[in-house]
Amino acid sequence: MEAVQHIYRQLRSTDAPDDETARGIIDKLFFSDKRYDLGEVGRYKVNRKLGFPLTITKKVLTKDDIIAIIKYLVRLTNAKAEIDDIDHLSNRRVRTVGEQLYAQFGVGLARMARTIRERMNVRDNEVFTPIDLINARTLSSVINSFFGTSQLSQFLDQTNPLSEITHNVVSQRSGPAV
Repeated sequence: MEAVQHIYRQLRSTDAPDDETARGIIDKLFFSDKRYDLGEVGRYKVNRKLGFPLTITKKVLTKDDIIAIIKYLVRLTNAKAEIDDIDHLSNRRVRTVGEQLYAQFGVGLARMARTIRERMNVRDNEVFTPIDLINARTLSSVINSFFGTSQLSQFLDQTNPLSEITHNVVSQRSGPAV
C-alpha cells in the first residue's frame, strides 16, 4: 500500500484520502481501456521488448507488464540490458491519417460528453430531449481544426491554373506539408 500511496502522491501532489481511492485512481489511469490504450502496434512492441508472446489480447497495461518493465529497468541499471537507440528507424512509426483522425474524433467526443454532463447538471429536474443536450458543433470544430491546422494539411494555391499545377507538383515531389 505504501507504493500505491507514493504513486498517488506523484500523480496528484497530495495525499490520498484512503487506500481504496488511491488504488482506484491508479487502476483507472493505467489499466482502463477508456483512459489508456497502447494500440495494436504499441502492444506488439511492448510484448516484443519484454519477451512476452506476440499475441495481442489486451491493449492496456497489465500488472505483469509493470513487473516486467521494472525487471527490465533493473537489468538496465546493472548493465545487463541495452538501451534502445531512439533515432533508429525500427523504433519509429508513421501514424496514418486515419489513426490521427480517430484520436481527434475521440477528443471531440470527450468534449461533447463533458458539455452534455454540464448541461444536465445545470438543469436538474427538467425533461431533456437529445436535441437539447447534444451540440454537434463541438465535434465538427475539432475535426475542422484537424484538417485546418494539421501538418498533413495545406492550402491549395488557386491564384491561377498554373499556380495550382505548380503547387500539386511541388507537393507530390517533396511530400506532405511543404
